[in-house]
Amino acid sequence: MTLANRITVLRILLVPLFAGALLYHSESHSDGYDGSGWYYAAVGLFIVAAFSDGIDGWVARHFGQRSQLGQILDPIADKLLLVTAIVLLGTIGVAGKGRLPLWFPILVVSRDLIIVAGTLLIGALLHDYKFIRPHWTGKVATFFQIAVVLLGLLLPGNVSTKPVLWMAGLVTLVSLGVYVSRGWKLLHTSSYGEPN
Repeated sequence: MTLANRITVLRILLVPLFAGALLYHSESHSDGYDGSGWYYAAVGLFIVAAFSDGIDGWVARHFGQRSQLGQILDPIADKLLLVTAIVLLGTIGVAGKGRLPLWFPILVVSRDLIIVAGTLLIGALLHDYKFIRPHWTGKVATFFQIAVVLLGLLLPGNVSTKPVLWMAGLVTLVSLGVYVSRGWKLLHTSSYGEPN
């Protein structure tokens, strides 16, 4: 296994640690403890995990370590980290400080579920998964989602974060439209939508 893939696996392993730290912060806060140890641990773990995303990509490109395993693991690691963070920040939030509005995790999770279901359906019908190509709107959506998570962790409930939140929601919705349109075109050009 390459160094780049090991860094990606490390990011996957950091996800439950991040989630556990945020959940423990919430639980200890509800028990009357006003310390911030678990909160700072959650923030630190998320930052390390997010930073490792850039590192594994740089290592893979710089040292010629691109692999099929990395092409599968990297997006899985990214989605696990982002979806976990967004769902937790939209449900429990940061105890005593606020949480993301519920519409945002619903939008992000719905988008990802629709894309995954569509990919599996089209891949099964066409017997080819090579059509899956990242679109720039997906990358922009990921960037804004990371920004929302960081703001949700560092400035939860702050009104000044709303423009970034709305922009993230808009780009996420546009990205969903792009991927659904691409999938629709693939199905339309195939014979699977025609009557038998």
